[in-house]
Amino acid sequence: MNLMMRRRIPFVAFLLAMLYAPWAFSQAKTESYVFDRMWPTLSQPWYFNEPYALATDTSGNVYVADTQNHRVQKFSSTGAFATRWGALGQSNGQFDTPSGIAVDSAGAVYVSDSRNNRIQKFTSAGVYQTSWGSSGTGDGQFSYPFGVAVDTAAAMVYVADYNHNRIQKFTSSGAFVTSWGSFGSATGQFALPSGVAVDDTGNVYVADKGNNRVQKFDSAGAFQTAWGGAGAAQGLFANPYGVCFASGSIYVADTDNNRVQKFNTAGVFQAEWGSLGNSLGQFD
Repeated sequence: MNLMMRRRIPFVAFLLAMLYAPWAFSQAKTESYVFDRMWPTLSQPWYFNEPYALATDTSGNVYVADTQNHRVQKFSSTGAFATRWGALGQSNGQFDTPSGIAVDSAGAVYVSDSRNNRIQKFTSAGVYQTSWGSSGTGDGQFSYPFGVAVDTAAAMVYVADYNHNRIQKFTSSGAFVTSWGSFGSATGQFALPSGVAVDDTGNVYVADKGNNRVQKFDSAGAFQTAWGGAGAAQGLFANPYGVCFASGSIYVADTDNNRVQKFNTAGVFQAEWGSLGNSLGQFD
């Protein structure tokens, strides 16, 4: 090898080393990232995490129990965000898994604060007013209160006391009035009642989830009728979670059948809609 070649080899090696060094350094260093932005920009300032229940007031506003976000969100009838309140906790105005919500004719909002075993009452703007309940089996105590409904004409509040398999009735200020139910499948018994509704004459409808039926009572808790059973045919249910009275009809959230069923107040089937999916009009 001549002298010129011997001189070129170290020079070429030096150039390769200089070119390789930044690449090797970049591969060895720890990379870190800082959030910059998200797109597309969403117009609504809200999200949900397993919303379990909703209610409307006389002005058409919609209140949503945003269950796993431990808060209540309020919207106009067209879905425009209005306000929200609540956070995870045990203090007044805080929640742990709120699962039911109802609004009376004066605009007061009642929320079943399930894991805190209490009912909290707010103004329509979310200002705390009062609360009642604690963990236990006595009158006015709960084990995971789920659905809540109001009889605005009589100023009464009905609560589905889920794990105690009973319905409890209170005044709008939280004074205990009466209760009925126990675990079982006979009439007037329940297996994890989850939803409750009141019609315009004071009758009470209960989504008896574990028994796959709806039961109807008078305002004192006397049994009147029941309908349903396990299945996917019209009038049958698979874990019905929610029940609602509106415009003379009873609507049931037939959860595991991914549909809504509509009945008259005697339990006669009227209509159904929905199927499994995430398109408009479908459910999961």
